[in-house]
Amino acid sequence: MSEPVILVPLDGSTQALASLPVAKVLGEIERAALHILHVGEHEPAGEGLRSRLGREVPELDGLTIDARVGTPSVEILRVAAEIKPRLIVMCKHSSAERGKMPGRTAMKVLHDASCSVVLVPPGRGATPWHLHHVLVPHDGTPTTSAALRPAAELAEHAHAELLVVHVTDIRGAPAEPGSLTTPRYVDQPQHEWPAWSTEFLNRLSSICPLGHLHVRLLLAHGDIAAEILRLSEKRSTDLIVLAWRGRWEAPHAAAMKAILREAHCPIMVVHI
Repeated sequence: MSEPVILVPLDGSTQALASLPVAKVLGEIERAALHILHVGEHEPAGEGLRSRLGREVPELDGLTIDARVGTPSVEILRVAAEIKPRLIVMCKHSSAERGKMPGRTAMKVLHDASCSVVLVPPGRGATPWHLHHVLVPHDGTPTTSAALRPAAELAEHAHAELLVVHVTDIRGAPAEPGSLTTPRYVDQPQHEWPAWSTEFLNRLSSICPLGHLHVRLLLAHGDIAAEILRLSEKRSTDLIVLAWRGRWEAPHAAAMKAILREAHCPIMVVHI
């Protein structure tokens, strides 16, 4: 078997370097090599990029920069098809402004990549990153449960805590067959929450061995995105994992859009 790889696209901007510390730690956790990719619209800039950024970015030391020419999203997806990375780790946009949606390149990669994509907010800068707390929103559906495996495996390999958040709202339980019934008494969770938690852990253990994984289940009520963002900050979350069905047009993915726009930590998007 070939060595696992994590693809790290850089556009040459200082903001894009925020993805490097995240990719480095994920590479160590997954024992994967980093494949640094720079796409220029006119000419290759691999060594030029290294000389310009190398002094301030020690993560580039010893790494080869794959420099290509073309449309960034097209070339990123082309390289991903060639090397079949375990993850793509990239900055969600190249602006220093907070509260922005992912840029066109990130969105194209997110939509068409065959692997999970980690989007890093540029505002975190190039400071060191660690993985102690992984937060996963869960709507109770079997489809989302199946998507938990990458998050659970990553948390176990990192010896991190897996925080699973179930947010109840006025829409009630999802219509997907086999979904866990939403606890009715959210203000008195002792009535149904223990049974929900037990059933959830049973389903999770049937999908992937839990091993020594530390799982904490949290129940919240209200706006899904607002509660996820609140708990993410309260619990000092290092990574949010979102399960996405691939539909972006309104009214789909409303919570995901808000989380991508406002979250302070990296977000891993898993296609389901």
